[in-house]
Amino acid sequence: MCELSVLVPVRDARAWLPASLRSLWRQSFRDFEVVAVDDGSRDGSAEWLDREAGRETRLRVIHTPARGLPTALATAFAAARADVIARHDADDVSHRERFTLQRAAFRADPALDVLGTRLRLFPDSQVGAGMRRWRSWHDALLTHEAMEREALIDSPLAHGTLMARRAALERAGGWIERGWAEDVDLWLRLFRDGARFAKLPRVLYGWRRHAASATHRDPRYRPAAYRALRLAALRSGFLAHRRDVMLVAVGATLEHWRRSLEEDGCRVSTRSFGRPSAAALATLSPPLVLAFGARPARERWRAALVKHGWNELSQFIFTG
Repeated sequence: MCELSVLVPVRDARAWLPASLRSLWRQSFRDFEVVAVDDGSRDGSAEWLDREAGRETRLRVIHTPARGLPTALATAFAAARADVIARHDADDVSHRERFTLQRAAFRADPALDVLGTRLRLFPDSQVGAGMRRWRSWHDALLTHEAMEREALIDSPLAHGTLMARRAALERAGGWIERGWAEDVDLWLRLFRDGARFAKLPRVLYGWRRHAASATHRDPRYRPAAYRALRLAALRSGFLAHRRDVMLVAVGATLEHWRRSLEEDGCRVSTRSFGRPSAAALATLSPPLVLAFGARPARERWRAALVKHGWNELSQFIFTG
């Protein structure tokens, strides 16, 4: 049995597959298999994968109808043979030392369950200001605590950088189709189940940006789906068994979250504060939901609340 299984879902990625898989075959760590699930490709990806499997014995190819990314990942996970699982996307590239360094981190820390890395976005022409801000935020979240407290803002761990113990993934239920971002959904279940996260402070993954990528065209990653995911996560986590909640936000964000929480059965007390003045803080009580997408706003509020003795994730939580 190999030491590592790498899950690669594929949908119409023929243009990028050669470079993507070449970055895997060049890894300095070599005891791994690649489980590629072709999810109904129509651009020649399936045929290319079959030819590549004839040349490279570490590649196993599974062909399925087009059922979507979460189901393709669940299929690959079920077929994987190793006790440690990694992710890699068919249009991305991994640094040749990625698997070596991630495996070393797992050996050094038996309590570690989930490990990511910093990443680069390419090509520059396809990377807008918003994604540059996201990468800066993502790469600053290196510890379990930092990732957990920001988990309702966006994905605190880039999906393609994942390496995880199979047992932790199985306890959390693996990849599930729920109509929203399957990676954030999985991270939240892993956090709930007590899995320990970390992120290596090295850039070991390249995320290719292009107009045909799932983040651009798949409705699972649209704002409405993210809002539904955040609400469900609050309901099952921070607000479980709590119906009275105080909400801090401004403008349209305040109105959206007030309406969503009330429709979900909460009794909501709102505070329209942009900054954490002493007067504002004096009016607050837990459980407190703060809806601020801007990183500087969250940092101001977090510093003020912690200074006043509040405990994050038990008394207050941030959401996007």
